[in-house]
Amino acid sequence: MEEFDLDRTTEVGWAAFLSRLADHLGTAREPLVMTPMGGEDDHLPVLEVTPGAGGDDALLHAELRGPGEDPWPEEARTRHLLSLGWTPAPGGTAYLLDLPRSHAHLLAAVVTDTLRDVVGVPHPAFLDAGALTIAAPTEAEPEEPAPPPQVDLDTAVMVRTPAELRELVDTTLHAALGHPPRHDHDGDVPILYGSALVYVRTADAAPVVTVFAIPVQDIGDLEAARREVEIFNRRAIFGKFTLVGRQIVASVAVPCLPFVPRHLVGMVELMGREIDQLDEDLALRVQGRRWIDLVSGTGPAGAPPTQPVVRAVDVAPPAAPEAEPPAELQTLVQLQLDAEGGDLEPALVADVCHRDRDLILRLIRMAEDQTLRWRSGVGRARAAGDADGARSAGDQVRAWARTVRNLRAALRHVVTFGGSAEG
Repeated sequence: MEEFDLDRTTEVGWAAFLSRLADHLGTAREPLVMTPMGGEDDHLPVLEVTPGAGGDDALLHAELRGPGEDPWPEEARTRHLLSLGWTPAPGGTAYLLDLPRSHAHLLAAVVTDTLRDVVGVPHPAFLDAGALTIAAPTEAEPEEPAPPPQVDLDTAVMVRTPAELRELVDTTLHAALGHPPRHDHDGDVPILYGSALVYVRTADAAPVVTVFAIPVQDIGDLEAARREVEIFNRRAIFGKFTLVGRQIVASVAVPCLPFVPRHLVGMVELMGREIDQLDEDLALRVQGRRWIDLVSGTGPAGAPPTQPVVRAVDVAPPAAPEAEPPAELQTLVQLQLDAEGGDLEPALVADVCHRDRDLILRLIRMAEDQTLRWRSGVGRARAAGDADGARSAGDQVRAWARTVRNLRAALRHVVTFGGSAEG
């Protein structure tokens, strides 16, 4: 039996909560009150997010109140709140943060960080969060899934509105997959095809359905990637390949005037089959990783993941990197070493990352991934009785966590003061 990984489970739980919270804040009309479970209500901190504060529906107002309305103690938690962007209210009994609804995901990240590191909630399961509260499992009999609809793949249907097109796409995919399609937080439908993950996106501005996939991410050799994209585009008949940041994206647009189910099903199968055949070799040629490598924590073709810039002992995954970490991440790690454990100025980190939001988000994910791996290394070292190894791995956990914190502060700085939104 596979050993239960508490750290990994906790990280996955908080990541899922952050995603659900962002979706909720993007459309909520009523206040959301969050408190830790257990204890007396008047002795618990309260975090409340109120949409439409001051009559402005586009504004989200967050307020963190101390236990019993007492002032927050001047300690490390207070400094952490300030670094996250909270502002102390008069009297010091609460902290305030206002962001536009368009930045709901950023506010969700700040709230999640606050609940974890300031309030001290160990897992979202211990959080009373209204509609987002994790319900206890029940033993109710599962409902029988609805049978797939019968669809004539060759019947053309005229589309008049985006809603009609989305319904036709969902019905077609339900019939083709044998189960209702699942939509991610962007509204896309992910479909697994071998080692390929294909997405179906319905446009609102035009009667077009886009089928796309990301064969390779975290590319180390950008020059090789540009050559590969040029070669693929010379050979491609229907779709096109694009280098976006450190990702290669394959896409094809399916016109839907009229909508023909077979066109959509055929393009999904074509995209899945092609990407499933080429992604492994492509990842090796450009020194990148497939999505399945990122999920499993390996590199291309089963190679070990990218090595952290700073290593202490071999309690984390062995170092045989296929690609160096991005230069921006290496620079931040070196600056943190020079800062001797202190946090970097958000403006400095933003400049290192070219004020590129997509790049900052990608580096946050990479640093979070390294944090998880080194936490696993702490557990392995402790299980082996290696006190020095556990201590060194713990230092790495704290260093990568500081990198995540600095990058998040830089993201808030770019969102607040401006920067590039393109990857």
